[in-house]
Amino acid sequence: LLAFVLSSAPASVHAGPKKQKNADPSTIGQRDINKGTWNLYSPEREIAMGDALARQVAATSRLLKDPVVLAYVTSVAERVARHSDLKFPLRVHVIDSDELNAYALPGGHFFVNTGLLLETETEAELAGVIAHEIAHVAARHTTRQMTRVQVWNWMSMPLLFVGGPVAAGVQQGLMLAVPLSFMKFGRNAEREADFLGQQYHYASGYDPMAFVTFFERVKQREKGPRSGIARAFSTHPMTKDRIVAAQRTIERDLPPKEEYVVTTSAHDEIRAYLSRLVGERGRSEAGGRPVLRRRSE
Repeated sequence: LLAFVLSSAPASVHAGPKKQKNADPSTIGQRDINKGTWNLYSPEREIAMGDALARQVAATSRLLKDPVVLAYVTSVAERVARHSDLKFPLRVHVIDSDELNAYALPGGHFFVNTGLLLETETEAELAGVIAHEIAHVAARHTTRQMTRVQVWNWMSMPLLFVGGPVAAGVQQGLMLAVPLSFMKFGRNAEREADFLGQQYHYASGYDPMAFVTFFERVKQREKGPRSGIARAFSTHPMTKDRIVAAQRTIERDLPPKEEYVVTTSAHDEIRAYLSRLVGERGRSEAGGRPVLRRRSE
């Protein structure tokens, strides 16, 4: 019924170009990007939820405790966070995994895989990924999505008294919706995270094109012979439309600067250090013999 009502809105409602919300990067940190959104979760409850989920991730993942790598990633993340709308404390974690992925949990926990760190060719590329995840947290996408699930639960309660296959199907769908909502966002949420993340990336002084070039390269990997490792961002699939939209944002909304940060010696050193660390650990696990790490480990 709601879908029918929305699709039946008068044409005049959709007429004319719509100005992008929060389009001015100079207002970052002074604006309320969540104004006008509906969220049943308080910031305190969101932080507690994120802490609980982070403990689950830590219990089921192999976290990299190396202080050198962790300090570097944290420094890049904090630089981006200082130029963002984030209102939560940022906690950075590195997962020892070859899979190209990164994600953020509600309340400010950010996880990045070592495989993604090694895949980035510049610090600006790494910062672009981090900025996107910080945008998800700043815009409170997880709890906003969970709010919609909760509202749907309330609206669906009459079905519980009807019974039959329809009610059973709805209940099953609701049970699946809650866990998936933690990690996967809808198109609108991804689009907003792209847009806000590009602003944060740009405001931090990084080359905004690095965001596009990294995801274009990862997108191409999906077509290559090693596409198995390019299930990159399975929680945030990068589509062609999103890449085009990101390019449009740079051209339209981000005024050119005389200079940008592309990369740093610290990024090059961390990649080399991490490569040696992965290689040494692999040999150690094989009893000193040469070893090829499987992507599925």
